[in-house]
Amino acid sequence: MQRRNNPQLRLAAATATVALVLAACGDDGAEPVAQPGDSIPTPDTTVPATDAPSDDALEHPTGADEVVVEIGYEGGFMPVDGVFTQLPLLLVAGDGSQYVQGPQIEIYPGPLLPNVQVSDIGEDGIQSLLDLAAEHGLLTEREYDAPDNVADAPDTVVTIHANGETYVHRAYALGIGGLDGSAETGDRGELQAFVEAATAGQLEGERRFEPDTFLVRATPVDDLSAYEVEPTVLDWPADVTLALADAGDCAEVPAAEVAEMFADANQLTFYVDGDVTYQISVKPELPGSGC
Repeated sequence: MQRRNNPQLRLAAATATVALVLAACGDDGAEPVAQPGDSIPTPDTTVPATDAPSDDALEHPTGADEVVVEIGYEGGFMPVDGVFTQLPLLLVAGDGSQYVQGPQIEIYPGPLLPNVQVSDIGEDGIQSLLDLAAEHGLLTEREYDAPDNVADAPDTVVTIHANGETYVHRAYALGIGGLDGSAETGDRGELQAFVEAATAGQLEGERRFEPDTFLVRATPVDDLSAYEVEPTVLDWPADVTLALADAGDCAEVPAAEVAEMFADANQLTFYVDGDVTYQISVKPELPGSGC
């Protein structure tokens, strides 16, 4: 590249040199100008940690198996097996893991296992969610009136663990009709707004959740002739540590023993264990859950 002789650049350089000399000589209290050969102090280039919570951050549980926020439904008109397999709409654990229900294929019989998705929202995501809860007044105790014009609806339940407290918000038939059939208002409106904002766009996570443990409920079945689709009947593997007779209400089984078998099964896959045929319901063990 050809270097050009620019008089304006030479004039600017000379002016800067004069100003530097005058500044050094005109102020006895000023620090001396560094001269050739002087050591130059190393600037502090430390970058503040971005993951550390700010002074106004809300405290919360931090363990991977501890719940910070959980949103789900309880009750309503459904069979016992449906109650057992019901999962949170949204669950955020203390390590920033977020669990949601992913899309499920609409066939009958459907897969035995639900499609639970997990992603990492980090500390920033947790704080945003807690700020949203505070904005809607959910970091306080509240009681919610119930409409009397709706039957067999579930409760919407929001549980929040923050600042050493646990806040449980339970509202019957939330969003279905309001107390007089109109839109939700007041405290019910605030709760519904939080649920909608917290779950907006949360239908899928980054990956399918692979649990360490499954929760199983087994019900003996005597007659398989009533099903329109012929069930599949398999022997319960002898090397599985769980006996289905011990899973009448709920039992835990290591995923390493049954994950592949459950992934291949559907809702009409039955198992014979000890000369008894069982229909099983299965869900992954999530943070804060268990038998």
